[in-house]
Amino acid sequence: MPRHDLDINKLTKNEDWVGNNAAFTCPQCGKVFLVSGFIHRKGRPCPKCGSAHGKVEGGAETERGAAYIEW
Repeated sequence: MPRHDLDINKLTKNEDWVGNNAAFTCPQCGKVFLVSGFIHRKGRPCPKCGSAHGKVEGGAETERGAAYIEW
């Protein structure tokens, strides 16, 4: 399963990561969607096609924080 990890220092124009919230662009359908590490503890599938799954673990400012999308 392909995976793309967000890098807080190298975000693209279609990505954002603040605290425990991240914005992803689905690589399958192009839909931009938000994932909250607090609300979506098990991650969140793309609301349009369901093919990709975004996940946020910890905060962007923390050393162990991670945000990624898998498809």
